[in-house]
Formats: sequence, C-alpha cells, structure tokens
Amino acid sequence: MEIELKQASKKDCDLLFIWANDIQVRENSFNSEKIMYEDHLNWFNNKISCDECVIFILYFDEIPIGQVRVDIENENGLISYSIDRNYRGKGLSIAMLSKLEIEINKSENCIRKLVGRVKFTNIASQKVFENLKYRKIIHTNFLEYNKTIK
Repeated sequence: MEIELKQASKKDCDLLFIWANDIQVRENSFNSEKIMYEDHLNWFNNKISCDECVIFILYFDEIPIGQVRVDIENENGLISYSIDRNYRGKGLSIAMLSKLEIEINKSENCIRKLVGRVKFTNIASQKVFENLKYRKIIHTNFLEYNKTIK
C-alpha cells in the first residue's frame, strides 16, 4: 500500500473536473455552484501554467484518489483539497496534507505558512487541520487554519 503525491499535469484536467463537481465537494466549497466544463478548462489551463499555483494528485497504489492545490499569495500557501468519494473517511486527507508539507518544504518557493479556509459545516476538514496541528482562527463566515512550515 503506497501513498504518493505527484504534481498534476495537463492529463489531469478531466479528473479534476469530475472531482470538483462532486456533490459533497460543491457543498463544502465557498462557491457551491456546479462548474461548467468550459469554465473549468479555462481555470485549469491558467492554474497549471501559473507560477503562483501548484496542484498535486494523491495516488494510492497508483490510483488517483485526491487532489490538493496551493495558491501562493505573498508567503502564504492557500490550500484547497478533496478526496475521491470512494476513499473518504480513511485518513487519506491527513496523509495528503502531511505529504504536501514535505513537498512545500523541499521546494524552492516562498511559502512560509500554509493556510486552509473551512466552512463551519465542514467538520471533516476541521478535524484534518486540527489533527495536523494547524492553528485555528475563527472569522465571521469561516474558520481559518494556518501552520508555519519554514
């Protein structure tokens, strides 16, 4: 049983589209509207070629099972992630974000702090960030979790 995090490539566009439109993913997103393919394609092409963004795919025994994106703003890396519905509830989000921290630390980017913004109703993500010892800040409309990594 091997868990591996690999940087996304153009071939991952359709897979990310499917995951992005998963019902639970849409419910937990700050923008819960269904995503149209053309919009996704434009978004993906912008993100995959941008220096201020990195996207990773989580593989479990060579099967893609999740994704994590980090948008770089100043020295902060804003995290967005999801796990394929068939693999949820198995602790894989914790494994994925732990591996993300290692990837960020060994890369030559400017990220000093990882940040996750979570809806109050997304208890699963709250538990993931708390399990990984992120600091919690309560805002009016969401919870923010952050962790200094460098």
